[in-house]
Amino acid sequence: MNSFSTYRFYHCNLKKSKPNEYYKMKRITLLLLLLTSICAAQKETLSLDSCIQMTKRNYPLIKQNNLISENEKNSISADNKNWLPKLSFISKATYQSEVISFQGITFPNDSYLTALDLEQTLFDTGQTKQQKEADRLINENELQKNQVELYKLIDRVNQLYSSILLTRENIKTLSLYHDDIGNKKTNLASSVKNGLTLQSNLDELEAEELKTEQSIAESKDNIVALYQSLGMYINKTITDSTSLFTEPILRTSAGDEINRPELKLFETQKLMLDTKHKLNNRIALPRLSVSAEGAYGRPGPNFLNQDLRFFGQASVNLKWNIGNLYTLKNEKQNITISKKMVDVQKEVFEFNTKNTMATQSAQINSLKDIIEKDKQIIEKRHSITKVSSSQLENGTITTTDYLTQLNAEMQAVLNQKVHEIKLMNAITNYNTTKGIINF
Repeated sequence: MNSFSTYRFYHCNLKKSKPNEYYKMKRITLLLLLLTSICAAQKETLSLDSCIQMTKRNYPLIKQNNLISENEKNSISADNKNWLPKLSFISKATYQSEVISFQGITFPNDSYLTALDLEQTLFDTGQTKQQKEADRLINENELQKNQVELYKLIDRVNQLYSSILLTRENIKTLSLYHDDIGNKKTNLASSVKNGLTLQSNLDELEAEELKTEQSIAESKDNIVALYQSLGMYINKTITDSTSLFTEPILRTSAGDEINRPELKLFETQKLMLDTKHKLNNRIALPRLSVSAEGAYGRPGPNFLNQDLRFFGQASVNLKWNIGNLYTLKNEKQNITISKKMVDVQKEVFEFNTKNTMATQSAQINSLKDIIEKDKQIIEKRHSITKVSSSQLENGTITTTDYLTQLNAEMQAVLNQKVHEIKLMNAITNYNTTKGIINF
């Protein structure tokens, strides 16, 4: 009979016998149910998925993504300024020990020049466009490196989360073991008092009880440290009242397609090399610009006139650094080699990842088989402990024999919980290894 059936049976009988008591008890029970509902609503529940998402949002490294985006905007903005006119200011004064002289005309030894030079690029063969693409890919590469580092958080959170679950199960099992010893100690105390069993049997139970209390205290200290560590990652306070789902991330281990951020990093690196090659080609081509210069000084274009005065000039310029063509072929070969090196790194990464996934898949299947065996072992151990309990009370076995069987049952129960948590951990590791999209 469940709690609600018991509640209905008890209250129906109470209503028939004592109506006033029935209504009083009904009010109290409803109040208790209301309080229980409120407490349950306030109890926070976490899953491994939610912990990982919160960790990503709260981990300080995530701030670097915004900085990388800002850096990309600044770099592209600077590239766009290549099309703005370039203004130069020149000012100089010179003195020459010798000057020309002819037909009785003597030129002064000193000269002065103050000028403003304005240059406007008309055509840069697509160099600015390629430079913007190169800057974009440089920042994209840094962003992908950041994503790779953030992805490593999944494993850290998974280990902490699993450790908390394992420690909780250990505490729960030890507490049940402690209660069993306490109950058995109570039963045995009357036998000792009546002279049916030795005091040493009761002392042995008490010693085992103290030892179990030590283990529980140690486990509680450990779990507090785990709570604090995981709490720092997710920026939340975790306590014993916090409920944790025992479900792996993504809740499935199906499929073997790799979607790791490292793969995108490899592709970005290859695109960077391609863009670098295109940029080198653009730099090797000529640039066309116009310029104008206004100056004040002496001498000017007409060196016969030595008066201080304004003068100017305008020009169309074609600049071509032909020397860049000499090394263009070598640079292309180097870029080709670098791309092949990236392909090798990608191939090695995929090989190692698939190898790890195969090992993890085998571990998942093994744990599933082990858990099925655990269920059968627990049933057998429970039957054995039940018989040993009766034998101890009848004095046919010693306390040590009973504790051995009780320990074996406790260990069997704990082993099943440990294997279930390990299975959750193994599936999460498998999913993490193959890659989690939109992490």
